[in-house]
Formats: sequence, C-alpha cells, structure tokens
Amino acid sequence: MTAKGSIRKASRAKRSFDRGVQAFAWYTGWVGFGLLVVCGLLWLVPGESWDGMFALKARRLPSYTLVALLMASLLGWRLVNLGEDRLKRNFGRHVNLALFVIVPLACILSELLQRQLTNATGMQAPDHAFWLFVRWYPIALICVSAAVFLMWKSRPRKRVYFDRGVGYVILLTPYALLFAFLELGLRMDWLDTHLRETFSAAGQYTIALQLITAYFIGGD
Repeated sequence: MTAKGSIRKASRAKRSFDRGVQAFAWYTGWVGFGLLVVCGLLWLVPGESWDGMFALKARRLPSYTLVALLMASLLGWRLVNLGEDRLKRNFGRHVNLALFVIVPLACILSELLQRQLTNATGMQAPDHAFWLFVRWYPIALICVSAAVFLMWKSRPRKRVYFDRGVGYVILLTPYALLFAFLELGLRMDWLDTHLRETFSAAGQYTIALQLITAYFIGGD
C-alpha cells in the first residue's frame, strides 16, 4: 500500500471514529437529559417516599444527579460541534486545519511544556500574551461555536425564533455549567464535592472517567 493510500485509509478510519463518537454523544446526551429531569422531580419529592424503589437510594440522589448532568452535557457538546461545523463553512480547508486542529493542538502542547518554554523564552505564565492566548484560544473557539449554533437555530432566516433559541439554551445548559466549572474556574461547592465523590466511587475507572470528561467538556 502506498503512503497516499495509507493516509486515505487513516482518514476514513478517523471519520468513522468521529461519527461513532458523535452518535454516542447524541443518544447518551438525550438519555442523560431525561434522567436529569427525573432527578429534578425526585428532588421535589420527600426521599422517604421513594427510597429503595427500583434500588434507588435517597442519600445517593446528588450522585445520580451528577451522573445525569455528565451524560446530558454530551448533548451540549454535540450541539457545539454542529456550530463548529457550520463555522468551518466560512473558511477554506487549510484555514480550518490551522484554526481548528493545528492551533488547538499547539496550545495543548504548550500547556504540557509550559516550564520548558518559559525557561527557554523567558515568557512568564500566566500574564504573558503568549500564555493568555494559549489559555483562552480553545475556550474562545468553543464559545464562538456555541454562539454560532444558537444564532443558526434561533435565526435560520430573517425571523428570530425566541422559543427555539430558549429551548436550545436549555439543552446547552448542562454542558455550559460543567464547562464553566472545569474550564473557567467557576466555583460551585455542591458540584465540586459530588464530582470528587463520583470520581472516587469509580475506583479503577477514575482516570478513564476523568479523561472522558476532559475530552468532551474541553472539546476535541
């Protein structure tokens, strides 16, 4: 097989993987959103009235809610990706490669090599312009993609559909909440406590769960 053929095969495999991840996020997100609604209803009902029903434990309701929130956030991730796909239509192939692949990967690599780069260049983190760019570029890309998606859905033509826009804002809320907590440093004691408890309860799967959460919340 030629090098060109190998590249094409790898590209097809990557597209197939991406479609699988997107389908997983879409369906898991809807299930999670439904579970989040159920958890919301359970918060309104006295725990003793349903404790033990269907093997549910009232004392674990915060954990149930957090797991549902994590699942529901996958739907928001998928919607942000749709916004990114729409944004890419405004640029050429090479510009998209730079803006959505090369620069984000360079930011991740720079974060991993921060000490070495600082020693080599003298650019001190976090106040130097370079490190501000490294910190905020991926975040800005996700925020712009989310905004593009909402504008597309709420104003597909000349008319603004406020109800549709509000509906999609609600669907994006679990993702936005976790994004603000994990990426923007928003402090929420309830979420912090139960997120640590959930990761701890995962036991040997803790690292995998953290990596999956970081992948989806931080973008791909």
